[in-house]
Amino acid sequence: MKGGFRVKRYLRVTAFLLAAVMLLAAGCSGTKEKAGSVGGIYKVAITEEPPIIDPQLDTTLQVYNLSRNVFSTLVRYKPGSLELEPELLADMPKADADNVTYHFKLRSGVTFHNGAKLTSKDVKATFERMLTPANEAANTWVLAEIKGAQEMLDGKAKELAGVVIKDDLSFDIVLARPFGPFLQNLATAPASIFPADVIKEKGAQFGRAPVGTGPFKLAKWDANQLVKLEKNPNYFEKGLPYLDGVEYRVIPEESTRWMEFQAGTFDEGAPPTAEFTAAKESGDYQFIEYTTLNTWYIAFDQKTFTDKRVREAISLAIDRQKLLTAVWNDQGKLAKQFVTPGIPGAIEKTADLKYDPEKAKQLLKDAGVTNLKIEAWQRGTDKVSDLNLAVQQMLKEVGIDWQVKMVDRATFNDARSKGNIPANQGNWYADYPDPDNYLYTYFHSSQSKGMSINFSDPAVDKILDDARGLADQNKRQKMYQDLEKKLILEEYRIIPLLHQTGYTFAQKWVHGIKGHPTEVEGLRLVWKDAGK
Repeated sequence: MKGGFRVKRYLRVTAFLLAAVMLLAAGCSGTKEKAGSVGGIYKVAITEEPPIIDPQLDTTLQVYNLSRNVFSTLVRYKPGSLELEPELLADMPKADADNVTYHFKLRSGVTFHNGAKLTSKDVKATFERMLTPANEAANTWVLAEIKGAQEMLDGKAKELAGVVIKDDLSFDIVLARPFGPFLQNLATAPASIFPADVIKEKGAQFGRAPVGTGPFKLAKWDANQLVKLEKNPNYFEKGLPYLDGVEYRVIPEESTRWMEFQAGTFDEGAPPTAEFTAAKESGDYQFIEYTTLNTWYIAFDQKTFTDKRVREAISLAIDRQKLLTAVWNDQGKLAKQFVTPGIPGAIEKTADLKYDPEKAKQLLKDAGVTNLKIEAWQRGTDKVSDLNLAVQQMLKEVGIDWQVKMVDRATFNDARSKGNIPANQGNWYADYPDPDNYLYTYFHSSQSKGMSINFSDPAVDKILDDARGLADQNKRQKMYQDLEKKLILEEYRIIPLLHQTGYTFAQKWVHGIKGHPTEVEGLRLVWKDAGK
């Protein structure tokens, strides 16, 4: 998106639940107890094949998780944690006192799947590929704060001024201004490092023949049938991965995927909603549940929904407990805020959002609103989602017609980026665990149009700009908390609904699956019992 940084992966949890393939593996370090158990092919079913394995160009959880198996990033999250650790680096980066210049040193001896050694030039070439307008990268926000990023996106520069190579293993990254969550950005899948020579040679075809430094490498790709990865024998973390490979088989039908999982064909799966409780209580499989950093919400075009009473009425009309039970089998929590609990700086204690349809009716009456019709866009499916159906019924009871308009992904994304979607029920997964990722993305005037919120307030912009650069984390977090209380809990600019709990079902012979709050993690620490 030329001249902008934010393109978000929408409705990602839907893809996760249908595909049951988000590969949420963590925990369990290599120990001698795995002798005789290491190896085997990890098999999962997916609803459709990924278009590419290129996290610069794709925004889905499926591609992000595939990428964590094929590529590596400079830093990563520790298993099951939001604490960073070095991955391709020898040590964690060190920042100067001004928090603008960061000093990096790569591990020595790391090689790509094609045998080429990893150097600082690969890092710079990877980042410049992301920021070259002709490549139409979808995740340029990851590198947005690096000095010279905007100049590249605007076509005014061909090199990224903020990446300064010192030698083959050492380089500096200089930011345009202090930005607290910068290192967290580098832990995301879109910050994966590619080999400079290969991306130059392959161009747009790189995503169908990816080369990385990750624990697995691409072995076979049968269109619409199979994506097969094999163990990288030269992976830089000795003894890993435990598995010999991974197979992703394309099976569009949910019932078939679940039947094959029950038969033991696949190592990981998810049942149809109607069979969830029975599967969970059967004791036949492992049920792995974990906290995720997401918020389901209702969003509006603020230029259209200008009356706070109408926005509050919509919030009061929603029975969140009923949504959680009827739609998600109680796999989640009621949302009390927009910034997901567990994010450092999220509001820690706040009252439940009330359900009061009678008060909602009164507010609408006071606002002089009758027979309100709201066109709510839904992306990429051919039927109205269960959550939208439930919201539709609840709003109908207070006199609001929630009209769901289903559009294809491309149309939705294009319209949303232009600020043309009047309303939608959506889900936000944190790209990095910081309130900035929620509040700046939705409410800063430079970003809000791209989310079809169309909110603009110079005072809010100043708070968000100032908070980004603060080194004092306590002060910074309070600024976000105060702002969220104003925007969400008092003005109802976005209506939080639920926080969904992540889960997966795995066979009992599978070990090492724990789940990560970001829902993005590879399979390097997973293993299976011998013979399975």
